[in-house]
Amino acid sequence: MMEYLGLKKGELGGRDLITIKKLTVSDLEILNIEDGFVRWVESSGEKGKAELRELLRQRIMEGGEVLVAIEENKIVGFAIIIDWRTLPNAKALDAMEVAKPYRGKGIGSMLTQRMIEEWGDVLIALTPSPEPGREKDLDDFYKRFGFKYITEDVMVLIPRGSDRLGKWIVILERLVNVYDSLLREIKTRVKSEEK
Repeated sequence: MMEYLGLKKGELGGRDLITIKKLTVSDLEILNIEDGFVRWVESSGEKGKAELRELLRQRIMEGGEVLVAIEENKIVGFAIIIDWRTLPNAKALDAMEVAKPYRGKGIGSMLTQRMIEEWGDVLIALTPSPEPGREKDLDDFYKRFGFKYITEDVMVLIPRGSDRLGKWIVILERLVNVYDSLLREIKTRVKSEEK
């Protein structure tokens, strides 16, 4: 498994090397955060940077994994990967963003590729959260990596040849049975309470 992916100097319009790595809490204490993150924080400027730093720290402390794109000691992009509660041994992309000045330069692709390299042997789910007007762009972006919609708002990347596929089929069939039974019971209770 590669520890780092990067673009060569000059591929970002003269900017230095972009490094993709797993973030640790100690890394977070020494790295700066670039301006231009808007999707997952409420504020801008230094307050927004502090909010993002806290969000990343919280996700790590909660057991999530954070991939970051770093240029010259600054976080310029991130992806938060968590356990997907819907299916054991599956992952979910909880959040991903590239700072506005760095968009359109392949950093989101680098983060996504690294995520697939790191967790490509498990099912990866996501709910696209585009900025207004960017819905089709984001759908197309994830589809290029093999993600497919399984519901109106959930996309998944199912690994090829994983020994877990058979186990997931058994688990999902059992869950469908449990949820169908539970749904019938709740509907019966609602009807009886309406009388």
